[in-house]
Amino acid sequence: MFRVRRNILSYFVFLIIGVFVFQSCVYDFYRKEFVSEERVNNAALFLAWFGLLSNPNQKLFGFSSGYSRNLSDLQFIGSELFPKSSKKKIVLIHGWNPAERDADPITGDEKKIQNIKNTFSNGLIHFQEGRDSANSEFDFYLYTYRTSNSILVNGRQFHSTLRGYFADTDQVYIVAHSMGGLVTRVALSTEVGVLPFVRLVVTLGSPQFGSPFATSSFLASNPFLNDLGNYLVGTQGGSELAYTNNGTGQTSLSGAENLVLDTLNQSFLDANLNSKFISFAGVMSSCTVAETFYYNSGCNILSNAGFTQSDGIVPANSARLGNLTYKQINVADCDHSMMAFQTTNIDDTKSRNLFTQVITEIRNSPY
Repeated sequence: MFRVRRNILSYFVFLIIGVFVFQSCVYDFYRKEFVSEERVNNAALFLAWFGLLSNPNQKLFGFSSGYSRNLSDLQFIGSELFPKSSKKKIVLIHGWNPAERDADPITGDEKKIQNIKNTFSNGLIHFQEGRDSANSEFDFYLYTYRTSNSILVNGRQFHSTLRGYFADTDQVYIVAHSMGGLVTRVALSTEVGVLPFVRLVVTLGSPQFGSPFATSSFLASNPFLNDLGNYLVGTQGGSELAYTNNGTGQTSLSGAENLVLDTLNQSFLDANLNSKFISFAGVMSSCTVAETFYYNSGCNILSNAGFTQSDGIVPANSARLGNLTYKQINVADCDHSMMAFQTTNIDDTKSRNLFTQVITEIRNSPY
């Protein structure tokens, strides 16, 4: 009697387990075969937008100094595990990665760290080796994100991450390269919310009035640029880097407009928020001083279109926000990548001097 009941109970348990396993397998098969990575990413972004899930494509890391110039992934520690100290904090945020697409798989930590290294490895080595004694006064953090997403989405996520980790009593300084400056401006806008612990933002070659190379009318003027440009700016994030004719000191470009940047920049003017920004602009004295041919080519193309000062990608007036920020600094003969301390030779004086300038400006700021 009891054996029969035990057998029936066993069959019932195995049946229940089998149903769940079968459903799980079917669901995994469905996701693998029929659900695109873009839909998975879109679902994650939708949940992140409403605060129901952290965006899996973005992350804040703390940097732990080591002894080798060959930086280890182990030196990048998720902020949830990174010990907070009483030091001031510098958060570095990278710029646009034109190879990224919404359809890419969700970015794992290894890829996130590689994105950071591709932009800031020289700067991290300068910090690690004690240049300007920065490591005795500051902790370094790094923020990474999916650059194909809208700067409006990424800015809100950046705001949320900073708000969740830092306290109002912290002293936080943001160093933003390229698109990272735009993401930071969204994060600090009055429409998104106040972050009282952010004392100063240093932008490095940020296209605050956009870049012609992300502008359809400019790209269409050259068959080669048009084909290349359609790929490079074929994402929401990429398209929001487009040049705008609106702004102090802007060179007029036929057909150029960027309502996202226009709205954002007007918001900053209305709220007097530009006073917390120092803008660095790369200015190539000739179109031969870049370390890579494409920045030299970019310099030539921009010069022929009337943009005589640029880093090969971003016109100087755009990087300087038309001189509307608290302070503007031109950096001689630095291309767009070099504006993030990235020189072929780590010990290049251009890389070391720019690092020194940034640390000095943060130390001397009134905030």
